Amino acid sequence: MKKIIFSVLGLLIAQLAIGQIKVKVIGKVTGDTEGHNKVYLYNRMAKDSAEIKNGHFEINFEDKKIGSRAISIEYDHAKRRMYAPLVLFYDQSGTINVEFDVLKGLSSGKVSGLASATSFYQYNEAKIKVFRESMRLTQEKYGADAMKTGNAQFETAKAYKEQLFVHLNDSLLNVFVKPNASVSPVFIQSQETTLPLERLEYYYNKLSDKVKKSEESQTLHAKIQGQKNAYIGATVKNFELPDALGKLRNFNEFKGKYILLDFWASWCSPCRASFPRIREVYSKIKDKDFIVINISIDQNKDAWLKAVKEESNPWPQLYDDRKVSYSLFNVNAVPTSYLIDPSGKIIMKEIGFEPKGGGAMEKKLEELFKVKF
Repeated sequence: MKKIIFSVLGLLIAQLAIGQIKVKVIGKVTGDTEGHNKVYLYNRMAKDSAEIKNGHFEINFEDKKIGSRAISIEYDHAKRRMYAPLVLFYDQSGTINVEFDVLKGLSSGKVSGLASATSFYQYNEAKIKVFRESMRLTQEKYGADAMKTGNAQFETAKAYKEQLFVHLNDSLLNVFVKPNASVSPVFIQSQETTLPLERLEYYYNKLSDKVKKSEESQTLHAKIQGQKNAYIGATVKNFELPDALGKLRNFNEFKGKYILLDFWASWCSPCRASFPRIREVYSKIKDKDFIVINISIDQNKDAWLKAVKEESNPWPQLYDDRKVSYSLFNVNAVPTSYLIDPSGKIIMKEIGFEPKGGGAMEKKLEELFKVKF
């Protein structure tokens, strides 16, 4: 069964307070909208919209922080068409120009104007080309069907493609990472599951001291540390996080039991869909030296508190305002859960959620506690 996860990547664009940023987005649209003329520009904290009139639209917004906003269009919603939003990055005041064909979708979009927005767009376009090129070269070497499951050369071709993918993405960062560009840590972070740790550190160390002070750079650094700390057999370092009442709770107070450390967010529907099943599991082993601890990666504390109240989970609720999820546990997607033994050692990690239960984590708990869920 396919696990449900929500990727964190792309939700964590820079949060460096630098004074009010004023951005104008000017759009040029071709193709018949059939009356579905709304354009939406949004992130988790704000949403704006405009009407396409005579093939043009304009949206003005202000922000106190470096960040990104995504474009979606009413046409895609009306046609129930699959789409990926077109993401615009901004680090200062300016104008971002956007062009797309409504019939071809936002994948036809082009971005110009503000330098950081243009660089972000060009980088993502280049990433798509890297994927295609790694596939083309693999098929050229091993044949058109080599990457199909069941092919005799599948494993060899897959390993070759992955090696190419790493090399080409490394070369991509070498082109796009600029020491003084505020968008650079975003590029590096996008490769955290692709490149080896030493290459991530290499590119992080290329950043200027000023850029390293940004929220996104700090997140990147925390994730690099997380790769060093979060492995099977590692002993979890003690940490403190506030609970829903604002009281600081430290990890060591929970040691002595098996701990299911579950990372989630209020906006993560798979996370919240997992809670009824976790409550069911918890009810059967809560008296057997077992505890669940939720750690939220929400940036919006009020949204977290609201979700905590709605879910009413009968175990500790902690709020990660110190990047523990990155620096100690290398969380790249939610839900992510760690099983920790009574001595504080990590014995298992699971990403995603089996909607009907029966996942690897549940099987491990059944083995440990001699029960059947």
